[in-house]
Amino acid sequence: MSSSVAPLKIPSKGLLASVVTMSVSPSKCSNTCPKENCAVHSPEVDCKELEDIMGRLCLSDVTNKPRSGPAPGLGVTLPRPRLFSPFVRIPKVRWHFVRHAQAVHNVRNKDYDYTTFRDTDLTEHGRDQARALGLSFPFADNIKYEFASALRRAINTALIAFPIVNARGVKLILWDELREFGGAQCNTGSSLHRLHENIREIRTGVVNTELLYGGWEWQHETGAAERKERVERVKKDMKEFEQVAIHGGTWKGMVFMPHYGEDDIGILVVSHGAFMAKLMNYPTPGQNWSNAEYRTFKFPSDEKIAAGCPPLHFIQTKASYAKEHIPIKQTAPTYNAVIDNTTQDRLDEIQEYNTHVEACARKVRMRKAQAFGELMKNIGADEDTRE
Repeated sequence: MSSSVAPLKIPSKGLLASVVTMSVSPSKCSNTCPKENCAVHSPEVDCKELEDIMGRLCLSDVTNKPRSGPAPGLGVTLPRPRLFSPFVRIPKVRWHFVRHAQAVHNVRNKDYDYTTFRDTDLTEHGRDQARALGLSFPFADNIKYEFASALRRAINTALIAFPIVNARGVKLILWDELREFGGAQCNTGSSLHRLHENIREIRTGVVNTELLYGGWEWQHETGAAERKERVERVKKDMKEFEQVAIHGGTWKGMVFMPHYGEDDIGILVVSHGAFMAKLMNYPTPGQNWSNAEYRTFKFPSDEKIAAGCPPLHFIQTKASYAKEHIPIKQTAPTYNAVIDNTTQDRLDEIQEYNTHVEACARKVRMRKAQAFGELMKNIGADEDTRE
């Protein structure tokens, strides 16, 4: 027995959606060019035409609901758009400033003045502080660039605290202008040759010394005016580097690639307490950094600048301001060393330092003499004018 099955028919509930076809209108070249879609001259977009068309396109073009306007299936001509780069969120830039961990000259000793040691290094407790800093620092994954003063205590703080940053290929750039104020021996650096000998990471390429030069180790600032000039110069350089970090370009002879992606940019700076206090324009010593303490800052936005904030003023973030720095307890023995001034290396070091101090004093005397000469010249010119 055979049976036939009638085919199943499903009635349509409505008409199929109309197809809206679009075509691009020829470019409207601003120059007298006979070609359409000219690739040489930039096309002009008819904004009124674009707004009119986008206003007439609505959901009725892709549904079965009745609509008013052009008949279904008619072609809609869109003007040729101007070629823009893809929209990319401009990343935020945050500056993370770190004071070096405890160094030899930070230890108080009633019998010896450790500030007479040249380019002092970290104590054992300072190394513990640096390791603790690396474990507690929450922004390591966002660090794209790392700078440090070229004094040994800052270099070793950065290398001990942030090896995870260097493991991602971020080089530690030594910047001589991040050095501490003052001409004491502890603030006198090591020569490039000695740095290469004593710091393995320089020889392996982890540390970049392009910004250093022969003789950088000597501090030549002789007064508050020169210190202020350096602070303003560093702020300006940091502001310029912030733009280079975002868009790419050349900064101090070094080439940097633009930032890709939507993650924010973290810049790490390991420096010194007195210098950073002036950099942030701190009015009181109570706001100075503790050893191995970090704080996060940013430059003011365009809105804040328009409201009167200086464009080169560092603003501490709210989260950083609310964070309390808790120093770690000292477990290593207190640094205690006897200064032996009889060795040949120590005698040479003292002689070099004394020669430098005398050169700085001579520079100050020459500047005062020049200022006095200019003053007398102006007085003489005023007397001639009266006569």
